[in-house]
Amino acid sequence: MAAVRWLGAVAWAGSWYLMYLEITRWHHVRPDLTFNKELLAHDGVEPRPGLPLLLLYVTAVVAPVATVATAVAGDRRRR
Repeated sequence: MAAVRWLGAVAWAGSWYLMYLEITRWHHVRPDLTFNKELLAHDGVEPRPGLPLLLLYVTAVVAPVATVATAVAGDRRRR
C-alpha cells in the first residue's frame, strides 16, 4: 500500500508540473485547463489533443485521488 501511495504522489507531482509546462511554456493548454484550439492549423487539419496530452489529463485527475484514497485506507486500517 505504501508503494502505491508513493507512486501516486510522484505521478501527482509530475503530472501537475507537466500541466504547468503545458500552460506556461508550450501553450497547448489554456489556464482554464482546456485544449488550446487556437494553435496553427496546417493544410486544413484542425488541431486536437494527442494521446500524451490526454494521458496527462487523466493522470492529473487519477493520481491525487489514488494517493488520498490509499492514505485514508491506510489510516483506517491502523485504527
